[in-house]
Amino acid sequence: MGTKTRENPEDTFIISHVFETEQANLFNMWIDPEIYTSWMGPTGAEMLFINADVREGRAALWQMTTPDGMTKYGKLSYKTISPNHQLVYVQNFCDKDGNFIKAPFSETYPDRLLLTVDFNQQAGNRVQMTVKWEIFGEPSDAERKTFNDMKPFMVQGWGESFVKIDGLLKSKKK
Repeated sequence: MGTKTRENPEDTFIISHVFETEQANLFNMWIDPEIYTSWMGPTGAEMLFINADVREGRAALWQMTTPDGMTKYGKLSYKTISPNHQLVYVQNFCDKDGNFIKAPFSETYPDRLLLTVDFNQQAGNRVQMTVKWEIFGEPSDAERKTFNDMKPFMVQGWGESFVKIDGLLKSKKK
């Protein structure tokens, strides 16, 4: 059934964080475009959705300008939306009209990534969120190397997003 993700640890990046909130609150931060753009991306980035149809089998087109002044466009193609439990989408870079392009920062960055987010309620009003990024499709050796070389930056970037999520959750409590 079409392209599959290879089961290779080199092709996968996993990061988890525990948040003090309900599953529904955290899940909503991923599917509400207005909230999503307030925390996704590196610190100082400005993001907006050009269009967003957050339903299985549909897609969203976003624009992000990073602190270095570079504007990027990307597409999220939603595969699974299991409310409060799991979200799965394929992401790729594109032009402002949604046409696929190679990553603007690297010709050897993988063309597509499969993102899976799992939300697991824990005791004490805590949710463990696990984000898994996998190379989607058959990567070249150069794409695999670029993906693996970028893992320290992925840790930093997701860490910055987690701090923003924590801040948003704390501001909702007030």
